[in-house]
Amino acid sequence: MDNQIQLTDVFFVDREYSFKHPHMLHKHEEVLELLYIASESGRYLVGNHEYAVTTGDFVICNVNVPHGEDPFQEHHIQTYCLVLSGAKLEVGEDERPIISLGKENAIGALLPEIYQAFHKKKGYSEVCRHFALGILFLLQRKLLERDADPIRKKRERLINQITDYLNEHYAEALTLSQISEKFFISASHLSHVFKKETGLSPIQYMMQRRIGEAQSILVETSLTIQQIEERLGFTDSAHFSKMFKKCVGVTPKEYRKHFSERRRRK
Repeated sequence: MDNQIQLTDVFFVDREYSFKHPHMLHKHEEVLELLYIASESGRYLVGNHEYAVTTGDFVICNVNVPHGEDPFQEHHIQTYCLVLSGAKLEVGEDERPIISLGKENAIGALLPEIYQAFHKKKGYSEVCRHFALGILFLLQRKLLERDADPIRKKRERLINQITDYLNEHYAEALTLSQISEKFFISASHLSHVFKKETGLSPIQYMMQRRIGEAQSILVETSLTIQQIEERLGFTDSAHFSKMFKKCVGVTPKEYRKHFSERRRRK
């Protein structure tokens, strides 16, 4: 079975390239992609769900499963990707297709070397393949351990439900107490489990979704900035501008101008 699995590519995407050329939703008919988040936190789409990802996470993108980076997120992630043919990892429909190894881990430290070896060193293809197989088996083991842990499965199901709810209601002025009441758990417990899985508090996640949506509307429509902030639930223009600049690095006006100029140059 191992001999049927081949490492067909290893690629690296830095933050600048990710910002200029975000990989939109797509799928592959013959290969599995193991996407490693090397730097930054952001959002990634897999199937019908959007997931918060952070440094040290592996995102599992199976054959024929649509996936892609959110092109309008405020931070653009730096990634390594292992592309494998003849391989599949079993991930349940209600499970997060993400395995976290933590920010400091041996695999993350070795991936730059594997990338260099795969593309620049002759005779290293088999070594790289065995390294990729090791990662594949590690992720499979962690998935099996997760399946065998009913408490973790219940927590993941809860996180998916909360994330879906926040994605639907992010423009509303929800408080942590209101969200926790919706799911019949305490505010402190909700905040703890959500941040442990996503790296963000529920309120931070909602703000990221608002700013990400603002980026999309600024680029794709001619709505005024005031109309955008009202649509996204902001009641204070100064607060909207401040949060946008904090997340994106420029004001909403500057962001729209940047993309307008890019379009004119094309």
